[in-house]
Amino acid sequence: MNKEILLKVENLGCAYGNVRVLSGISFALGAGSVLGIAGENGAGKSTLVKAICNLLKPVSGNIERHTRIAAIHQEFNLAPDLTVAENPFLGNEISCAGVMDLKKMRSAAQRLFEQLGVEISPDLSVSSLTVAEKQMVEIAKAAGTDAGVLIMDEPTTVLNQVETARLFKLIHGLTAKGTAIIYISHKLDEVLELCDNIMVLRDGEMKGIYPASSLNTRQLAEKMVGRELTRIFPEKISQHQGEIKLELRNVCAAGVHDISFSLRAGSILGVAGLNGAGRSELAETIAGVRKLHSGTILVNGKAVNIHSAADAMKHGIAFLTEDRQGSGLLLEFPVDLNMTLASLKKYAYVNIVKSNAIRSKALKYIKSFALKCSGTEEKVKNLSGGNQQKVAIAKCLDSDPEIFIFDEPTRGVDVGARREIYDFVHDLAQKGCACLLISSDLEELLGMCGTVMIIRDGHLAGIASGTELTEQYIIRKATGVE
Repeated sequence: MNKEILLKVENLGCAYGNVRVLSGISFALGAGSVLGIAGENGAGKSTLVKAICNLLKPVSGNIERHTRIAAIHQEFNLAPDLTVAENPFLGNEISCAGVMDLKKMRSAAQRLFEQLGVEISPDLSVSSLTVAEKQMVEIAKAAGTDAGVLIMDEPTTVLNQVETARLFKLIHGLTAKGTAIIYISHKLDEVLELCDNIMVLRDGEMKGIYPASSLNTRQLAEKMVGRELTRIFPEKISQHQGEIKLELRNVCAAGVHDISFSLRAGSILGVAGLNGAGRSELAETIAGVRKLHSGTILVNGKAVNIHSAADAMKHGIAFLTEDRQGSGLLLEFPVDLNMTLASLKKYAYVNIVKSNAIRSKALKYIKSFALKCSGTEEKVKNLSGGNQQKVAIAKCLDSDPEIFIFDEPTRGVDVGARREIYDFVHDLAQKGCACLLISSDLEELLGMCGTVMIIRDGHLAGIASGTELTEQYIIRKATGVE
């Protein structure tokens, strides 16, 4: 039986100035169906979402909208100074006699979070939430509308497996009621599991729409990149390469309790755990973003005092934050200044910044990272998520670190760019850098690391290596279910 068409796109074309970014996009979306959209960073996925949501005027083609459309965008669109209860109703406030009814909004928000199985107080300020919690607020905000079409752009990049399963349950409930879903994700196994059909975009063009049941992850990845893929992860590096570069002894901080471990030169040590377990808190403590309460941090065998990010950098520690837009990059600044922001002193002489040196260094990073941008002066906000991540990595690298902490390095990054980032981490370790890799993606940790620490409730719950380096073992330790 034919489903009611809620959205129809015919021969759509979009451009930014004189640069054509989408051409010939056509599809129809029926009630209760789930359409996946797959493509590399810069393929045009987010541009298509903007056009569907009427945020970007097409230069050709037509869009027929037969229902209300709501979207969860890749980057957060929340009011940080408002509460968790207020954010889902922005522009659609519940009122009584012209006055906002905060009590009803609080109750409605609480019901939304109960449906998602999330425990977040409606009274908290959004600015106080973790990245994963902010993502759940975004999901609740969109799911709480009466939209007939719900667009989800990378909704699970910072969610763990339990939270992702809850989201999928919510999606199945929505589609059963007739809501149509457009689902965009670089996690190809999710796309194949969830979607009825998958549209592949490459270089702004639609390469086809395929039944999800007809593809596996490798076939889908190859359609995205337009070539055969022989590998995703580089060969693993031994975890006992060189001398100990970083050591923690009984470290305690907010969200971190009595953690001890060592990290050797030339190794890649993984960190796993549920969101909110203390992974990012641990990284922030080492990097000087979070105050150390007790314990000792040693670099090259010597105890150090790290009270700020500047202190950490002086001791050769680089930190790639999971929230690249919130605290990793200056979006209104150009590519070259972002890349050299953390190490600006290298490019100054008698308080005069040498612009040519900055531009020259940025050009080298653009080439080595295969960064897609119009030039060194392009604002970072105009780049795709994956290219923004490359800029953030280049910024960290420019401080010449001996210790590199990666927190969710492939968040919102496509399969092709993921391989580039994995190769970069691998090559960095081979050159003697000590790498700490924090990730919600267990496949990523298992593919890159010979040893993985598991954090639970701020404590070190276990260390997986050898025969214990399995998804099942890590999940058991992370959840505390033996």
